[in-house]
Amino acid sequence: MSFLGGAECSTAGNPLTQFTKHVQDDKSLQRDRLVGRGPGGMQEGMRSRGMMGGQDQMMDEFSQQPGQLPGASPQPFAMEQLRRELDQFQNAPPRTGSPGWAAEFDAGEHARMEAAFNGSQGPMMNAPAGFNPAEFARFQQQSRTGMPQAAHPSVASAPSPMLAGYQRPMGYMGIGGMGMMHQNFGPMAMQQQQQPAEAVTQDKGKGRMVELDDENWEAQFAEMETADTQTLDDAANAAMEAELNELDRSVPTTTSTTTTTTAIEESFDAFENVWQRVQAEAAVNRKLAEGETDFNIDENLHMGDMGDWDGFETLNTRFRNPQLGEYLFEEDNVFQSVNNPFEEGVKIMREGGNLSLAALAFEAAVQKDPQHVQAWTMLGTAQAQNEKELPAIRALEQALKIDAGNLDALMGLAVSYTNEGYDSTAYRTLERWLSVKYPQIINPKDVSEDADLGFTDRQLLHDRVTDLFIQAAQLSPSGEQMDPDVQVGLGVLFYCAEEYDKAVDCFSAALASTESGTTNQQEQLHLLWNRLGATLANSGRSEEAIEAYEQALNINPNFVRARYNLGVSCINIGCYPEAAQHLLGALSMHRVVEQEGRERAREIIGGEGGIADEQLERMLHVSQNQSTNLYDTLRRKIMAAVTGAQIIARTLRDLGVTVIFGIVGIPVVEIAEEAINLGIRFVAFRNEQACSYAASVYGYMTGQPGVCLVVGGPGVLHTLAGIGNATANNFPLLVLAGSAETTAITKGAFQELDAISFLTPHTKLAVRASSLDFIPGAVKNAYRTCWYGRPGPTFVDLPADIIQGRATAAADYHRLLLPPPETMRVPAPPKASGDPALILKAAQLLKTAQAPLLVLRQLVDRTGLPFLPTPMGKGVLSDSHARNVSSARSAALKHADVVLVLGARLNWILHFGEAPKWSPTAKIIQVDLCAEEIGRNAGAAELGIVGDISLVVDQLVAALANWRYAPVASIGGASDKTFLDTAAQAANRPTPKDAPMTYQRAFHLIKSTLDELTHKAGSDVVYVSEGANTMDISRSIFSVDHPRQRLDAGTYATMGVGMGYIAAAHEAYNAMPGAASGACSPSKPKKIVAFEGDSAFGFSAMEIETLARYRIPALIFVVNNSGIYHGDTTSAAEWTTLQDQTARNDTKASGEGTRGLRSTSLLYETRYEMLATMCGGRGFFVRTEEELVEATRQGFASEQVTVVNVIVEPGIGKKIGFAWQNNGEREREPQAKL
Repeated sequence: MSFLGGAECSTAGNPLTQFTKHVQDDKSLQRDRLVGRGPGGMQEGMRSRGMMGGQDQMMDEFSQQPGQLPGASPQPFAMEQLRRELDQFQNAPPRTGSPGWAAEFDAGEHARMEAAFNGSQGPMMNAPAGFNPAEFARFQQQSRTGMPQAAHPSVASAPSPMLAGYQRPMGYMGIGGMGMMHQNFGPMAMQQQQQPAEAVTQDKGKGRMVELDDENWEAQFAEMETADTQTLDDAANAAMEAELNELDRSVPTTTSTTTTTTAIEESFDAFENVWQRVQAEAAVNRKLAEGETDFNIDENLHMGDMGDWDGFETLNTRFRNPQLGEYLFEEDNVFQSVNNPFEEGVKIMREGGNLSLAALAFEAAVQKDPQHVQAWTMLGTAQAQNEKELPAIRALEQALKIDAGNLDALMGLAVSYTNEGYDSTAYRTLERWLSVKYPQIINPKDVSEDADLGFTDRQLLHDRVTDLFIQAAQLSPSGEQMDPDVQVGLGVLFYCAEEYDKAVDCFSAALASTESGTTNQQEQLHLLWNRLGATLANSGRSEEAIEAYEQALNINPNFVRARYNLGVSCINIGCYPEAAQHLLGALSMHRVVEQEGRERAREIIGGEGGIADEQLERMLHVSQNQSTNLYDTLRRKIMAAVTGAQIIARTLRDLGVTVIFGIVGIPVVEIAEEAINLGIRFVAFRNEQACSYAASVYGYMTGQPGVCLVVGGPGVLHTLAGIGNATANNFPLLVLAGSAETTAITKGAFQELDAISFLTPHTKLAVRASSLDFIPGAVKNAYRTCWYGRPGPTFVDLPADIIQGRATAAADYHRLLLPPPETMRVPAPPKASGDPALILKAAQLLKTAQAPLLVLRQLVDRTGLPFLPTPMGKGVLSDSHARNVSSARSAALKHADVVLVLGARLNWILHFGEAPKWSPTAKIIQVDLCAEEIGRNAGAAELGIVGDISLVVDQLVAALANWRYAPVASIGGASDKTFLDTAAQAANRPTPKDAPMTYQRAFHLIKSTLDELTHKAGSDVVYVSEGANTMDISRSIFSVDHPRQRLDAGTYATMGVGMGYIAAAHEAYNAMPGAASGACSPSKPKKIVAFEGDSAFGFSAMEIETLARYRIPALIFVVNNSGIYHGDTTSAAEWTTLQDQTARNDTKASGEGTRGLRSTSLLYETRYEMLATMCGGRGFFVRTEEELVEATRQGFASEQVTVVNVIVEPGIGKKIGFAWQNNGEREREPQAKL
C-alpha cells in the first residue's frame, strides 16, 4: 500500500485494516526485532487507542459495571509479567504422580495407559484452545514447505523450550489451559516426538524435578509457587530470547517472486489485456480455493478453538521478512549505450515524463558509476513515485551506503519505510535526517542505534523524534525561513500515530511554503499534494483527497502513485467505474514506456535505423521491478468487492432514485451506506412507521415511487402502517427490507419473518431476491409495478446472505457491477384515452344537467362547471376559484344531478355516492385508471370511463366544444351560510383576557400573519395537517392555489403522518439540485407549515430530532387542548385532582358525574415545544394572541425546525362526533315535552 494511500488504509475507514492494525507486527523484523510478540509475530498492543474501534467502548462499559472489585488507576498491560507466568507453566519440570499414586500401577500398566491416552484421543480433545508462539511459527514454516509425514529430526532433537517443559499431570486430563497443549501434538494435529523434559529444564536452570508427597502435596505446591521469582524471570527471558532467535532463523530471508514475475511478464499491446490478466489471476485463485476444500479435519478437532486463527494466511505475508537486498537491474537497458543517462533521467523527471523510462535512465547511470549517489537517490525517488516501493527502498539505501548524510535519501526512505510498515526504522531514519540538518538539536552521536525494540521502546522513540522535530519547526515557524522538510517529517510522524488532523496541518504548511516560492523545492509540489491528499483520505475525507490528487496530477500527469491513490479514494466513496479507470490507467503507465518511450529511445541511441524493433522491445521491457500493488488493489477492490449491497444501491441509482427514507440495522446498513456513497440521499428516521409514511407521500408529490429501506421482522411490521397508507391513498411505494439468511429460514433466525406471505395480501407485488444476479430484475420489477396501473406498495425481501454476498467471478463483475443505466430506467406509465362513445355520452349528460359537479381546471375554465375538491385534491384548482362550491358542499352533493368524478373514489369521503348525502337520482360518471373502480358503490358502470384523466379531460373538452354551463339560481343559493357565518364570527372575535383562544381564532391569526409574510401564500407554502379538530377546521381556513401542496390524513384518516410528511415535502420541494425530481423542484424553496393536534403529534413527535438533524426548517403548530378531541379541565389544579383519582382507582361514576382521567385525556398543557429546543431548534409556548403572532413571524423566518405550542380552549363537554357517520344523520337527543 502506498504512503497514505487512501481511506482503505485507515482504521476509521476500513474494518479489515482496523483488524490488521490490531495484529500486525512491525515489518522491520531484522532491523529492530521486537520482543514480546504473540503467535506468528503478531503485535499484542496497538499503536493508539483510536485504532481499537468499537471494542474499546464495549470494554470500557464492561470494566465500569457495578459490583466489580474496586479498581486502581488504569495501568499499562503487563506483557512481561504474562511472559513470566507462561514460562512458569511451559518451562516447568515434568510433574509425576506421588509415590502413593505410582504404587497403584506397575511399569507395564503405566506404559499401556500412556500409549492408549496418546493414541486414542483426538488431537484437540485434551489440547488447550491455542498455540504458543513457537508452535505457530513452526506450523507456518511447514505450511509453506508442505506438511511432513514425520517430524523433522531437528525438531525432535531441539524442541521448543516453551513446549517441552510441561508434562500434563494425570489429574488434569481433558482440561485445556492457555499455553498447555499436550506435547505429543503440535498445532493442527501435527504429531511431534515427545522429548524428555528433564534435560531441557535443567539446561534452562529451572531447578530439579520434585516429587510430591501424598500427604503434603498441597503445602509443597504452595512452596513451589512462592519460589525465587528473580531466577525464574532471568530464565524466562533467556528462553524467550532463544525462542525468538529460532523464530527469526526459521523465517526465509527472501520471498520468491517467480510467480508474480511470470504472471506479468507476458507483454500486452492494448488496455484490455490488463483486465484479462486480472481475470486469469482470479481464476487461479478460485481454483486454489476449491482445492482447499479437500482438507480434512479430525472429527475430534474443536473448530471453535481455531476461530481466532481465521484468515491467518493473510497474516503470513506480514510475518515474512521484507524483500530487502541488492537492487535488481533490468537487462538490456536502452540507456546503457547513452553517454550521460543521468542527465536524460533528470530531464524526463523535470518534464513530467514517464517514470519507468526515467528509472531505466538512472539504473544505467548507477551501473556506469556505482558511486553516483545522486543517481541512486533519483532512482529511488522515481521508483517510489512509480508505485514501486521496495525497489525504491533498495536504491535509497544504496545511496546512504555511499553518503550517510544524504538528506534527500533519508527523507525519502523515511516515507517509504512508513508506507511499507517499517515504523521503527522510519523513526530512526527521521532522527538521522534531523541530526544531519540540525545538529544543534540532536548530535549525530546521540542518534538511536539499530537495536531490539519492545512496544514501549518503539513508542518512546516515536515521541522522542516527534519532540525533536517540533523543536526544529520552532526554529523557523513561518515565513521565508520555514523548512518544508521539517513539516514533512512531522507529518509522517503524526501520520504514524494516526493523528491525521495534525499531519494534514503539517503537509499543508509545507505545501504553502513551497507554492509561495519561499523555498527552492518547486519540483516537490506534486509529492506534497499527494501526501496531503492521502492523509485526508486516511482521515475519512476522501472527497477532499480527490481534489488534492487532481492537483498532483495536473502538475505531473505521469505521477503513478497519485493515480493509484485517486483510484483508491474512488473505491472508498463507491465510484467503482471511475476507480477501475484510474487503477487501470496507473497500470498502463507502467507499460506506456513501450509506446511513449519508443520514439525517445530511438532518438537516444542514434536514429530509427540503428536498432531493430525486437531489440528495442527487449530493451524497454520492465521485468525485474514490477509493482503488484496495483494488480492486488484492482482485483480485491473492484472484482472481489462487488457485494449484494452495492448491486442494490447501484440498481436504485440507475432507476433514478435520488432519496431513500428508512431506518438501518443489520443487515441493511450496508445498502444505505453504499447508496450514500453513490450520491443518493438517505433520510434516517427514528421509527419505521414515520419513514414509511414519508416514502409513500413522496411518491404522491413527485409522481415517482418513494423508496423505504428497513430491517426485517419488527421493522417490516412497523412499516405495515405506511404500506396500508399507500394502498388506501394509491401512493407508489417501494419497500426494501432485510431478512434472515436463506440457510436459516425456519430455524428461528434473527428477526425471522415470512414477510412474503405476510405482505402478499397487502401489496401489489412481494418478491424475494434469491441470488445476486436476481437483485436488479427484482428491484426493477417491484419499482415498475408500484408505479404502473393503480399506484400502490410493492415489497422486495433481501436476505442477509444476499446483501453481504460477493460476486467474485469476472463474468459476474461485468454483468452485475456495470449494468448500462439506460437499460434500468423505467419510463413514466403509459397513458390510455377513454372510449370515444363513452366520452360523447358523458358530454351529453353534462350539457343537459341542471346542477352538474366536477373537478379539473381546463374543463372548468372552458365550460364554467362547478367543482368540489376532495381534501387531498385541494389546489388542483384554486380554492378561490369562482366555481368552487366547497363552502356549499352539502347542498352541492344533495342537489347535483350529474357528477363527473375524476380520479376520486366513491368511498367514505364522498359518502359512497349514496343518499341521503347525494341525490338518489344523480348520474355519476367515474373516470379512473383501473376498471375495477368503475361502478363501485353508487357509480354507474355503464357510464364509467377507463383512462388517463388528462387525456380523458382533453377528449371531453373537445366533445363539449363551446358549450358553457348556465347556473341555476335556486341551486347556487343553497349554501351552508349559517356554518360560514358562525366560523367567521369565531375567527374574528378577539380572545377575552385570561381565556384560551378558540381553534378558529388561532388559525385566523396564523393565516393573517402568513399572508403578510408570503403575499397571500401562493406557491410559497406547503401545508401539512392532522388531528380531528385541527385538520378539519384548518382545511376550511387555509386556502391552497396549487396541487399537491396540502397534505393531510388522506383516505386512510391516518394519524401520525405529520412528521414524515414534513420530511418528504422537504425532499420533494427543497432538496439540493440532483436530489429531487425535476418535475417538482421549484425555483424557490417552499416553507413547510404543519398544523398538529396534540394527540396526532404524539404519534411521531420524536421525529423532531430527524428534522433537526437534516436541518429541515419546518414551522410546526401543535394545537394543544390537552386531550383527544377535547380536554378535561381549564386549570392544572383540576387536572391534578383527576390524576389523583385515577391513581387511587377512584373513577366510579356517581350522581356528581364522572371521576378521574378519561380515555381521551392527555397530560395538561404538555410542553411540546421543548422537543425542538433540546434538538437545537426553536420552541415557543403560546397562550395569547400577541405571543402567537410573534412566534409565527419568528418561526417562519427561522432556518431551524420550530415548534409553536398553542394552548387553545379544551372544549369540555363537547360530544365526540364524526361528520361521515350515519350518512350525516345525527341522532337526536331526547327532549322534554310540553
